[in-house]
Amino acid sequence: MEKFLRGNAFAAALALFLAVILWLFVTGDDIARTTPTRRLVQGVPLVYENLEEGHVVMEMPQTVDVVLEGLPSAFEGLSAEDLEAYVDLNGREDGSHQLRVQGKPPRGLTLISYAPEQVTVKIEQVLSGEFPVELEMVGSPPPGWELESYRLRPEKIRLEAPRSIFERVMRVLVRVDLEGIKGRYEKELAPLLLDARGAEVTGAQMEPDRFTVEIVLTEIETEEATDTASNDMAD
Repeated sequence: MEKFLRGNAFAAALALFLAVILWLFVTGDDIARTTPTRRLVQGVPLVYENLEEGHVVMEMPQTVDVVLEGLPSAFEGLSAEDLEAYVDLNGREDGSHQLRVQGKPPRGLTLISYAPEQVTVKIEQVLSGEFPVELEMVGSPPPGWELESYRLRPEKIRLEAPRSIFERVMRVLVRVDLEGIKGRYEKELAPLLLDARGAEVTGAQMEPDRFTVEIVLTEIETEEATDTASNDMAD
């Protein structure tokens, strides 16, 4: 009888233990699903709004990180592209500005913070103007040929660029290589923008972006050819 009671007591204890484990598992899962949690979402695209007309953003971080809080179910399927992060450029002109990152969280989530909370944005005014275009010829014509005439169309170009780029442009030229050219040569070529040291400047919009070069090279008459022509005329 005592052995039987001891056996029943062990079984009851084991059943109670398993029941407690099951209860903890079920309630623990419910608690996890109903308890708010915080998560860091990295690489959220950063954009700008209300940029003043005639200005351009030169420097600004491309992404920021966001800390959100909410139930685990609210994070399901959430990606960095689903989140909002922007800076307001209203009234901001030339210069570097420290601006607060703003945005709204998706439904069911609370926005805790951005990292960084402020970013540096560099803005420049866009300048435009006309420049004369030079034709620069390099190389030498083939032996027995010489340059007779040349023409460049059009002779001016209009540039538009941020201030730091526009103010570097000192010369605009179209470069053509005379090597191997005989007779009449016509081709559309892109211009080069050069700074004071002769280095190429990039980042400007050009109108037009192609120029027509017309070159005429004539064959040089040698003394032998002249003498032959004279003798033929004498005969």
